[in-house]
Amino acid sequence: MLRNTPHSYGKIARALHWLCALAVIAALVFIELKGNFPKGDPVRGALSYAHIQAGLIILLLVLPRLAWRLGNPPPGISPSPSPLMTLLAHAGHWALYALMLALPILGIAFIQAKGGEVALFGLPLPTLLAVNPLQGKELKEIHELLGNALLWLSVLHAAAAAWHHFIVKDDTVTRLTGTMR
Repeated sequence: MLRNTPHSYGKIARALHWLCALAVIAALVFIELKGNFPKGDPVRGALSYAHIQAGLIILLLVLPRLAWRLGNPPPGISPSPSPLMTLLAHAGHWALYALMLALPILGIAFIQAKGGEVALFGLPLPTLLAVNPLQGKELKEIHELLGNALLWLSVLHAAAAAWHHFIVKDDTVTRLTGTMR
């Protein structure tokens, strides 16, 4: 089933969710590993390149994911959570979407403001900002701050899924994964 049903996410929503999750994990792992290598080390450069590519992939995935989400309401949870839990879940999901959209855009902006070129697998992106190193530094700091927010919100998201599955024992997780035995 491609579309969401009242009780389960469809194949497209599932694929977009897991592809975004993998790309976010990859971007976070690459940037964390990068710090283990000195400036000028080719491994550091490769990890930086991989981080940028993962970020651009996130940007390419989150746009159709948002469009799909708006046109395909999520299935209900059984048993229904409290209104407060529903509000917290919606706030968390929309914060994740906002971060997955904002972080790649900020990454592109700070690289361009510092005078660098951004390319998706060798295909250069249009230049959006003039070179302005001070602005680039400020945008990079915001990018890093929001990246840390994405890391912790992702951990919270995964912990909430585990809590729903193992403690509450509702169908929050199985709506996305299918039955887990």
